[in-house]
Amino acid sequence: MLKKMLVVPLIVLMMLTLATGSRAQWKSHEIGDLWLSLFPVGSRPNYAPIADLMTYPGGDFWGQTRKNCDNTGVWIGVKDWTDKFKQFKTFYVSEGGFLNYDAQDILKNISNRKWVRQRLPLVDVNESREQRILDNRTSSTYKADLLSDEMITTVWTTDVGVEVTRNSWAFANPQHGSYIIQEFIFKNTGNVDAKTTTIELPNQNLQGVYFGFWRDFIPCGDYGHEQMGGEHDDWCHYYGNQPGDTLRGFWYVYDGDNFRKTFDDTGDPSEINGEFLSPQYVSYGVLHADTDVSNELDHLSQPTTVNFWPRQQVHSHTKGDQDQTLYYDLSSGVQSQGSDVLGVTSPWDAQVQRPETLISFGPYDIPFGQNVRIVLFDAVGAISRKQAVDLGRQWKNGALQFQGKAGDEAKNALLATGKDSLHQIVYRAEWTWRNGIAAVPDGPESPNLRLNAGPGKVELEWYYGNYGTHSTTPTAPDVDTGVQDFSGYRLYRAEEAYTNNYTKIWECGGNTGVPVSNTYTDRNVKRGVGYYYFVTAFDDGSQNSSSISRGRPVESSLFSNRNYQFAAVPFEGAHSNMDSIYVVPNPFHVQGLEYGGTVAEDWNIESDIGARIEDRLSFVGLPAKALIHIFTSSGDLVAKLEHPNPYNLRSVAESSDEMWFQITDSWQTLKSGVYFYTVEGWNLQGEPLGFAKGKFVVIR
Repeated sequence: MLKKMLVVPLIVLMMLTLATGSRAQWKSHEIGDLWLSLFPVGSRPNYAPIADLMTYPGGDFWGQTRKNCDNTGVWIGVKDWTDKFKQFKTFYVSEGGFLNYDAQDILKNISNRKWVRQRLPLVDVNESREQRILDNRTSSTYKADLLSDEMITTVWTTDVGVEVTRNSWAFANPQHGSYIIQEFIFKNTGNVDAKTTTIELPNQNLQGVYFGFWRDFIPCGDYGHEQMGGEHDDWCHYYGNQPGDTLRGFWYVYDGDNFRKTFDDTGDPSEINGEFLSPQYVSYGVLHADTDVSNELDHLSQPTTVNFWPRQQVHSHTKGDQDQTLYYDLSSGVQSQGSDVLGVTSPWDAQVQRPETLISFGPYDIPFGQNVRIVLFDAVGAISRKQAVDLGRQWKNGALQFQGKAGDEAKNALLATGKDSLHQIVYRAEWTWRNGIAAVPDGPESPNLRLNAGPGKVELEWYYGNYGTHSTTPTAPDVDTGVQDFSGYRLYRAEEAYTNNYTKIWECGGNTGVPVSNTYTDRNVKRGVGYYYFVTAFDDGSQNSSSISRGRPVESSLFSNRNYQFAAVPFEGAHSNMDSIYVVPNPFHVQGLEYGGTVAEDWNIESDIGARIEDRLSFVGLPAKALIHIFTSSGDLVAKLEHPNPYNLRSVAESSDEMWFQITDSWQTLKSGVYFYTVEGWNLQGEPLGFAKGKFVVIR
């Protein structure tokens, strides 16, 4: 166990180093249900191991799991163009990703900045302050009058002399947290590098310009997709170019049934517990496209081209494809509806496998100094995580009923409601763009949070400002009206892992009948279990006058003040003697993997180590300090444990408990058998208390 836990600081250091070194290169939205990292030149590079790639649902501050996008790219196609070397080209495409390995050479970042309406709250667990990896208190600029909760502005140049400014907006409002709006302004500056004082292509007039946006979507690719064998079995569909379509137009990709499986694996149901691992409908689409450089009205006949290719057929300079071919991809005028309407029988068919989607706008003529604006959104719709877990278990047990259906039909009908949710989310994105970014109702600020775990309880306190000179309620009024509309607080809790489902356990204020308070003691807790919390503030709805949520109270972010680095673990106080040390459960009988966290989630260890919450053994009745040796029945040393364990964030001297997950010092899982242990103990002052011994049984 000690060897295993030594991995923790190494992994922590590695991830922090990667994040710190790359933080200047990308910025992340981590305020709503959809998390997204935006890169400095519009395309997703290959140096982003822990970035948010359309992570949904959000909430994993450490590993950014449940990613739904693998790559992105922005192409700019031109005709009859002369480059900086005076080489004339009939066609040329500035291939800004996603397959072009040289994209970083032809695209140059000028700036990348993030603004926030509120600084991240402080989170303390037993006097230890938590830190974020991607989004943190120093990675953004505070701006109290920001139109949205977060805004990221990125500026880069291209080798065709077009400077791109991308503005993105994200929202804490739960009704608007599943989409992110991105505005692209393409300006013909003639500059092809990061030096804005020199112009390499002066006075150029660009003709026949097309702007193409690529997305390489894999619904829950690093979670469901990989757990289910890594085969690509996704469908794509474009909504918006057919009679009767009510929305502007968008691609979405969703997991289909891989016929090579012995069961219907639509949604990637876990073969262990049934959880639907890939229920997401992942999307991007159109909000606005300028008519031309002199007319900012939305050109409803755009986009020109809507198309997809299986990954192996996507054209690229990297593959040796010519500019004319790439330009045709942008300008073809194809209006595809996607792979799920082509009559192929399975999404892993070579004709459609791993769909790469394109939306292209043009042609535009852009004189020197002029610009064109295109506005897109990214969005995800899905059943809730709780539904994916609970109803997935029902499906696994043959008990799922939905809309009068049973079995796989019920499963697939349930998953398809994610598409209905996506349509509602897209409608809200369109509403926001029509009415203005500031039209989204805003909730109160998120409070700072302090957690203290003790014997049989977890004490919580939340506040605003600096601790000691703090306020117990929000001091800032409603952002839009200036009226103080704060109403109350809600408290949510998860067990064993911060990525598990949260349940509302308490609220005050509003119409609850409970007076507003900024403290709560959670006594409905179990000894040795790790607890994770967040607190939201909500308003009374009186200032929310928009048609989309008139009079409806709005909560603050569901993610801002979650504890994730440190669990709050109730305990029994350390014993002063060696008389009551024992192991629970004893005997241990292995159980099937049930829904719950993993050691990886709790302690930030690599997920492939294999330890599970279900394998937990606890040594209880320990003194403040102890050394535990575990032996086989033949006397071979299995593991050596320290209490408190310096590499286990849950392990504290004040507790009489020490957990072990049956991983030996040689990194093996404990086998069935009888095991013996010895314990040497000391009090908090280091005075010896003697020895104890015992045995326990493991049945696998």
